[in-house]
Amino acid sequence: MEHLYWDLGSCAGGAQFEVALRGSTARVCLMSIDEYNAYVDGDEYEYHGDFHDMSPVIVEVPHDDHWYLVVDSYPRRIRVVVEQVFD
Repeated sequence: MEHLYWDLGSCAGGAQFEVALRGSTARVCLMSIDEYNAYVDGDEYEYHGDFHDMSPVIVEVPHDDHWYLVVDSYPRRIRVVVEQVFD
């Protein structure tokens, strides 16, 4: 399964990340480490996110955990920049 991903590590609930997309519509997904492993293995999984065709996308971590950010698109057709938002 082709996808782009970022291991965000342990994040506190409420942390926000800005995802800038260029080149293609993409599904932006925030997944716990267990859900990400299920995704990679082709098993059932759950995620926080949606399809986006406008940028930037702000993704908020729902609770404390180890998180992965996944951009499910055609990796060769999209450029993505991920930055943590600090207040």
